[in-house]
Amino acid sequence: MLAPGSDSEPLLPCPTSITPHTFTAMGVYFNVLKMNQSFVLWIGREAANISTISTALSLPDKLPAASKLMGPLDWTTNLAQKLAVKTKHQVFVFSDDLDPDEVPMSEKIVFQKLQSNPEIFLTSETPE
Repeated sequence: MLAPGSDSEPLLPCPTSITPHTFTAMGVYFNVLKMNQSFVLWIGREAANISTISTALSLPDKLPAASKLMGPLDWTTNLAQKLAVKTKHQVFVFSDDLDPDEVPMSEKIVFQKLQSNPEIFLTSETPE
């Protein structure tokens, strides 16, 4: 198969792998999809019901670029940015509607899990 607009350069398959991991703590569910140099984190109280999406991209020597992709302004953009700083990976954070008191606890659990089991989130680099 040739690349679009090219007569000579073949398209080569791109090896990909997505590794899922799920854990729960204090009634909140966490789902991680680890990819190459990025990961998706979903946090909620039930089966995945995505109502908000935020992303952050780690930038050398700068604060990560962070953006709300879907849903109302909430805590997920800030969490995505913190995780991008810590992991140097692109991060997507999806969330169900959590109670305000569940947010700090959920963030703490994610960072504890990142510290104790970085292989769940990271493909090559370890957190600082």
